[in-house]
Amino acid sequence: MTTLSRMRILIVYNSALDARSVSGVQTYFAGVAKHWCAQGATVDLLVARAAWPIFRELFPQSELISCDNLFDPTKHLGQTWRYLPAFAWRLVSHRFTRFPHRYDVVFACAQFVYEIGPARALARRFQAALVAKVHHVLGSQRQAHGLFDHLHLWSERISARWLNREADAILCGTELIARDFNAVETRLGLTPSPTHSTGYGIDLDSIPLAIDLPKEYDAVLLGRVHEHKGAFDAVEVWRQVVARRPGARLLVIGEGPHRSELATRFKAASLESSVSLVGAVSEADKTRLVGQSRVGLSLSREEGWGLSVNEFLAAGLPVVAMEVPVFRRVFPDQLDLVPQKDTSAVAQRILSWLADPASARERGIAGRDFVQRYDHKTVANREMEILIQAVKHRAER
Repeated sequence: MTTLSRMRILIVYNSALDARSVSGVQTYFAGVAKHWCAQGATVDLLVARAAWPIFRELFPQSELISCDNLFDPTKHLGQTWRYLPAFAWRLVSHRFTRFPHRYDVVFACAQFVYEIGPARALARRFQAALVAKVHHVLGSQRQAHGLFDHLHLWSERISARWLNREADAILCGTELIARDFNAVETRLGLTPSPTHSTGYGIDLDSIPLAIDLPKEYDAVLLGRVHEHKGAFDAVEVWRQVVARRPGARLLVIGEGPHRSELATRFKAASLESSVSLVGAVSEADKTRLVGQSRVGLSLSREEGWGLSVNEFLAAGLPVVAMEVPVFRRVFPDQLDLVPQKDTSAVAQRILSWLADPASARERGIAGRDFVQRYDHKTVANREMEILIQAVKHRAER
């Protein structure tokens, strides 16, 4: 029987596209993988060579195995059609890939076809347990607009069938995500799968409480720069903030397909001097920059958890967020929530926190205390227990 000290885990990460973008899912896996390795497990990643610079930093203890030496969209993130040949190639390249080990667990990093398809084939190849983590269910949060949305929603239905039939364990971020995933199965005429709601964590030791540090920015937006993350709403929000507080500064941390368009819109609104778009930065620089900001900002239209919000709270920032269903469950009474797309309300709440530093400090201390419950180590231990049971389940089949 496989023990923890002998556990070999392969994470299939075909959705990583480039050498600049870092997602919350990547940092989550990096956090739990670090603890799994510290406990004696081996964790390797199947990931495109274009993304290796980021993954070398995030996963220094892991071996990287290339699923794609051909496609590198790094310089063309705004041209999403370029992703399609890369994803198509990664659906088949695992058939020709040599691996350094046989694995006990093949772990799909998300529930899309280009993750689940290769993961299920490799699980059969290694006679390993098939595990996946569902971060959010697009069909429950997104109306399809354009080819990519339609493909992702189609992918979600196909992968739900595969997981329902073959998965040894399905992890979900929260009970809400588990409910949404089971609802997809039900609509497909399937019996809902057992799921495990395991949450997410952050490395609290690496994020100092920053409430008394010097501040250079009045608000910070952190995450993938994409319209579904509400990136374009930032323009109108910040126009209203600057109109009432001249000299206010916004920091935008992150990379994504709409970063160039966002910069163009800030310039068209004559806001470029009050906004810093720094792109992707190292984890250390991200922590430093968040700590130099007064208010955390979330404009997302869809979330499975809100890892950037987690980081804002850990640093001691009050957080203004457009409401998504999961926030009240994950961060009860910790966020300053406003209705979706209400840019005027967001601007007003930012200005209120900036005008009342004492209340912002009090909220920041409370937020830091709250997120002590969301630590990587706790999540890693819970998920490792599930992986061990998944290996046992596979052996008994």
